Amino acid sequence: MTNETVTHTILKANGELLEWLDDTVVREIPLTVHYNREEIATLLCSPSQIEELTLGFLFNEGFIQVPEDVYEIRQDPANFMIWVEGRPCVLQKELMSKRYVSACCGKSRASFCFANDALMVKPITSNYRISLQEAYSYAKFLQSYLPLFAKTGGIHSGGIGYQGKVLMTSYDIGRHNVFDKLSGEAFRKRLNLENHVVFFSGRVASEILLKVAKMKAPILIARGAPTDMALAQATALNITVLGFAREQRVNIYTCSERIICNSNEF
Repeated sequence: MTNETVTHTILKANGELLEWLDDTVVREIPLTVHYNREEIATLLCSPSQIEELTLGFLFNEGFIQVPEDVYEIRQDPANFMIWVEGRPCVLQKELMSKRYVSACCGKSRASFCFANDALMVKPITSNYRISLQEAYSYAKFLQSYLPLFAKTGGIHSGGIGYQGKVLMTSYDIGRHNVFDKLSGEAFRKRLNLENHVVFFSGRVASEILLKVAKMKAPILIARGAPTDMALAQATALNITVLGFAREQRVNIYTCSERIICNSNEF
């Protein structure tokens, strides 16, 4: 298994006291993705769930739609390269140019400025509902999940839940990668997410909302705050967004009818 952390010697200051010590730092790698022998993108990511990340990225960008579209996956872990052979895709030449994708926000990430997003994203029709207590349970899970965050403070985390159970999780230095990894695992397992909940440790910007829309998940629960553009898109796409989620606190921003409370009178 690839090491996910490294040790770095630092000078730690505590008031006027200075001390040299070894600190644990999360690793970041540049993963170059090829599809049908064409270099598609370089993803800056954590060295975990590499195949899930690749499949999720290709799915969310419109290269693949069903598992049968993927013929073969090969990796070169030493040089951070991965090759996917699959069904030829018209988007590959017409709508997708090679991009250098950073772990942070930026114009290189997917948004409606790319034509394939407008083609792929449709309003959610799911009538799935969850209790407020179930929402709190996912928030509590996010608070206790991942010893790697406790050690480094350098990663985002997320998961997919159903009827109060956590079905899968992911983590990465890049928040977009968290969603691609979840998408990739769901893709592999042929899991339809129309009646599932996605939960996430970070804030909800518009590109994150689009990731959830592409997953076709009706409910997103996040520990962080949403942006106005994300909420406008959530309203248009009929996605329930909950933010500032803590163990017994949450803000319900859009499509509140999917949240069952003791009192349904608002």
